[in-house]
Amino acid sequence: MSRKILVVATSDIHLQVFHLPYLKMLKDKGYEVNVAVEVRGNGKVPFADHLFNLPFKRTLFSFRLLEAYRRLEKIINEGDYALVHCHTPIPSAMTRLAAGKARKKGTVVLYTAHGFHFYKGAPLSYWLTYYLAEKYLSGKTDAIITINKEDYDLASKKFYANRTHYIKGIGVDTSKFRKIEPVSKENFKREMGYEPNSFILLYAANFIDRKNHQFVLRALGGLKDLIPEIKILFAGSGIRMQKMIDFTTEHGLHAYVDFLGFRKDMDRLLAIADVSISSSKQEGLGLALAEAMVCGVPVIASEDRGHKELIVHNETGFLFEQENEQAFIDSVFKLYQDRDLSKKFVKNGVQKIRQFSIENSLASMDKIYDMYLTEK
Repeated sequence: MSRKILVVATSDIHLQVFHLPYLKMLKDKGYEVNVAVEVRGNGKVPFADHLFNLPFKRTLFSFRLLEAYRRLEKIINEGDYALVHCHTPIPSAMTRLAAGKARKKGTVVLYTAHGFHFYKGAPLSYWLTYYLAEKYLSGKTDAIITINKEDYDLASKKFYANRTHYIKGIGVDTSKFRKIEPVSKENFKREMGYEPNSFILLYAANFIDRKNHQFVLRALGGLKDLIPEIKILFAGSGIRMQKMIDFTTEHGLHAYVDFLGFRKDMDRLLAIADVSISSSKQEGLGLALAEAMVCGVPVIASEDRGHKELIVHNETGFLFEQENEQAFIDSVFKLYQDRDLSKKFVKNGVQKIRQFSIENSLASMDKIYDMYLTEK
C-alpha cells in the first residue's frame, strides 16, 4: 500500500496557521506528506516532504486556475497517493474534479468543510450556487469532514459522499495561551500603552465583508456614550481595512479605535482584552473566540452556526441577533457593569472550550485517517 498523502489548500499560510499539527501527526505515523498550495507567504511548510506551488487564485474568473487544475490533475494521477485531503473551497472543488481517475484506482479523497458558504439565513443566491456545487462535488468525495453540527446535519442528509464526519473544530492549542488575572491585566494594559481602566473590546478577524466590522463601528456610536473609556482593537488585515479606517475618521470615532493590522502576538492582545467580540455574518466555528475563552476572556458574538457551537447564551457568553446593534450594545454594557457575570462566563467558557482542544481534534482526525488508510 502507498504511504503517500497529498494535502491541498489555498495557500502555504493557511497550512502554517491551521494544519501543522496534523501534518506532524501524519509524518510521525510514517507517511510521506506532500502539499499543493499557492505560495503567498515564505513557501515553507514544516513536516511537508514536498510542496507544489499552484496558482490557486481567489477568484473563479482567472485563466490561471485552468493551469492549476491541469497541474493538480497530473500531480494526483502520477503521485500514487493513498489519500488526498483537501481544504478551502476553490482548491477543494478542483481537487475532487481532478481526482476522478485516481479514485478509480483506489485513492481516497477527503474534504474538510471549514464552514459551508450556504447556511440557515443565507441569501438564496448562495443556495443556488454554493449548495448545488457542493452537492454535485460530494458525489466525487469519499468523506466530508465538518466542524459544526449544522453543516454535519445537512451534509449527512443531503449530500452524496460515502461518509460524513463531525469533529469539534480544527483545534485550539491551549499551550499558546493562559488565563490572565485582573491585576496582571491592568499592568499589561499599561505596558501596551493603554489606560489601566480602559474597557477593551478585541475583534480578531481579517477585513473582509463577511466579518462585518462596520457593524461594530456603527454600534460604537452608542457605546462610547455609555462607556467613555471604551477602546476597540481590530487585529487583522485585508481589503476592507482602509474603508473601515475612513469610516472611523468620518464619524469621529478614531479616539476609540485602534487598527492593529495582522498580529502574531494574540496572546498579548488577549491579555489586555476585557471582552472578545465577533459580528461575523457566518462562521464555520470561530477560532478567535475559542482562543479568547481559553484565556479567560468573556465573549460576545453574533448568532450563527459556528458561534453557537462555542457559546451557550447567558452561560458561556452572549449571542446577539444578526445586525441587532442595540442587542450588541446591551450585551457589552452588561459585562461592563457586572464583573460577576463576566466571571461566570469565564468559568463556564474555560470548561466548555476544553472540548475543542487541539488534542481532541487530533485524536478525532487520527481515527478518521486510520479508518480510510487501513481499509485500503
